[in-house]
Formats: sequence, structure tokens, C-alpha cells
Amino acid sequence: MLESRAKQRIFSNAWDDFVLKVYSKNETPEYLLASIRDISEIGVSGLVEMGSEIKEKDILTGLIESELTRSKIKYSGKIVWIRETSEGTEFGLKFSEEFLLPDVLIARSMAAA
Repeated sequence: MLESRAKQRIFSNAWDDFVLKVYSKNETPEYLLASIRDISEIGVSGLVEMGSEIKEKDILTGLIESELTRSKIKYSGKIVWIRETSEGTEFGLKFSEEFLLPDVLIARSMAAA
């Protein structure tokens, strides 16, 4: 399903195998693993386990990857919002640079629609 904003955000369970890996927070080594809620060319929202210490304005760098499709996307971006839920901490990350989503993400989201 697509939702219109400044850029198309893709919501789908079609990429449950994609994960957002954080390798540094504010230029300090950190390892976090987040599930992806939605993604666009300018940002991503995700969910990390409770107790993960991220906050607004943190700068994260890492990879969005899938072992199934062997896709890897390097990213860097800033946390623009945080919301605590019963599942963990939801967050919005705005990428430092806009990029084109890989064909595999677009194709899988269209197949799930």
C-alpha cells in the first residue's frame, strides 16, 4: 500500500526479512537491530526493543539489509520522532541523502498491494 506525503511511503509486510541495522549512534559505535515499519526515498520508520536508548536528533548510520534477497543499503540519518509503545520504541529516521529505493523493495510492495 502506498501513502502520499512529500514522497511515497511504502507500507507492507512484504519485507519482514528486511532489517535496519545500526552500527553507530552520534559517531560512537552502537549496535541496534530494528524492524522496518515503512520506508521511502527520504526516510524510514522502525521499531526497536524496549530499553534501546535512542532519542530525537540522534544521528544513526548502518545498513538496511535482507539476507533473503542479499540486498544492502547503506544509510545515515537523524531521528526526527520517537514514540514508546507496548512493543518497543518506534522512531522516524530522515536520511541524510535521498536515494532511490532498490527495485526489490518496490516490486515486493506492489506484489503485496
